[in-house]
Amino acid sequence: MRRMAALLFLLLLLLTTCLTGCAGAPQSRESGATAVVSVLGVEPAGEGIRLLAAAEGRGGEAPFRADSRGDTPAAAVEALTNQGERVVSCAHVEHLLLTQTAAATLPALLSYAFQEPQQSTETQLWVVQADTLAESFSGERDTAQRMTVIQSQGKDRQTFAPLTLRQAAAALAKGEPLLIPALSVGEAGLAFAGFALYQDGAITRWLTGPAALGAALLSGEKIHWTGSLGEEALTLQSTGCQVHPVWEGGRVVGLDLRCRLEGVLTGGWTGEATDPTPLERETAQAVLQALDQLQAAGADAAGLLGRAGLSNPFRWDALNGQWQGVFPTLPATCTVTVHVDQGR
Repeated sequence: MRRMAALLFLLLLLLTTCLTGCAGAPQSRESGATAVVSVLGVEPAGEGIRLLAAAEGRGGEAPFRADSRGDTPAAAVEALTNQGERVVSCAHVEHLLLTQTAAATLPALLSYAFQEPQQSTETQLWVVQADTLAESFSGERDTAQRMTVIQSQGKDRQTFAPLTLRQAAAALAKGEPLLIPALSVGEAGLAFAGFALYQDGAITRWLTGPAALGAALLSGEKIHWTGSLGEEALTLQSTGCQVHPVWEGGRVVGLDLRCRLEGVLTGGWTGEATDPTPLERETAQAVLQALDQLQAAGADAAGLLGRAGLSNPFRWDALNGQWQGVFPTLPATCTVTVHVDQGR
């Protein structure tokens, strides 16, 4: 009886070990035999895709890099994890980077992420302003470490909020366009550059510079950034952007946008009153620049319809029925109110 119990215990232990290995259990990042990939890049390769993988260099080791190809995301990942030189784990990918030409593969990538238990749907999605990721995943640059820095900026909502695979899939399931955080490649490596407008399976526009800030505010994101008020620097934080449709009888004839910002002078109170009007005007112009781009593309990627409906739920049916037809040409006004805390 005891022998039977011992054999049963060993069988269960072996089964548990096998199942854990198949499920992609976390393996030590300190293990020299294991590379825990935190960044995956995707670019087109013939009829399939090319995957580029990166993991941070630890303990004096050089950053890990590898690449693979496959006709499908599953085949490319399988090829990546079975290269033979060392164990490669893709169970903890934190960032998925697409080239602008790889945007067409997004539905297939999302489908794979939701069907494969090892892949997290909380992975952050990015589009790189390039046709290839070779420069981003080569040389002495630690791509994974750089993305950790950018990730902290997004977590802290410095100018932008991150977009996860789960959020992207929810939008695409409803046929909605997306504003995907965009990265540029410069001398310092990857850097946040604004947003890529994704619609109909492709990147159709880039919102950069003031339009990027305007897009984040237009989306209602509560972000913060550094601005200026005359010769004074200040930290600004948005507290939301309200969307009010303008009605003429039963027709929507315009949009009234109202954004509010809180500012704190970084140098402390100087004892002099500061006029926020120029900053309010400049910020309002950035919001309208972003709206112009979305309207030109006929894409409400900032979720304006839903917030416009909240202003008067009793007129939702009329608003929703007209929105798609009128959105591209609706005239808009934007009022930005900045409250500056001068430390008095």
